[in-house]
Amino acid sequence: MLRVPLRVDDVGGCLKAAQELVDAAADDAKQVAVDVDGKETEELRAALGAAAGAGSRMPRGTAGAMKDLADRQKRRSTRTQRDTLDLALIDLAGFYRDVLAVQVGSKVGIANVEARDAIERIAASSRPENSLRRIESILACRQALERNVAPLLAVEAMTLSLRAG
Repeated sequence: MLRVPLRVDDVGGCLKAAQELVDAAADDAKQVAVDVDGKETEELRAALGAAAGAGSRMPRGTAGAMKDLADRQKRRSTRTQRDTLDLALIDLAGFYRDVLAVQVGSKVGIANVEARDAIERIAASSRPENSLRRIESILACRQALERNVAPLLAVEAMTLSLRAG
């Protein structure tokens, strides 16, 4: 995530960074699903009286319960993806907070010491107003995700905004 500010020099870099962020969040959600969904499904199948194994027939009248479980699992996957993106956005806002602290000569230490070179480079090449605007665009992206805007659309808008100044 902390490499994003260095990759938003052009429109192509912005869109690629956005796609990679969304893909990484989707991969995290899939990993959670792999770990949990199979076990939940098998437990429900057993509770409903199905024979062991995914290919066995389900007893009559159990399709609704299986569909409810699948729906809950899909909602959890979507929530996991959005939560992962939100954490990444918080990290990015912290990066620009560090940039702003360097720009104004704050005595507060930076949080992202491993990205000190990038922080100092961006601080030297922009103004504090730009850093504040970037933080606002990150917060706007978080709000858009809370309102169920498509993740890729929200993150693309944000990365393009990070580039704009």
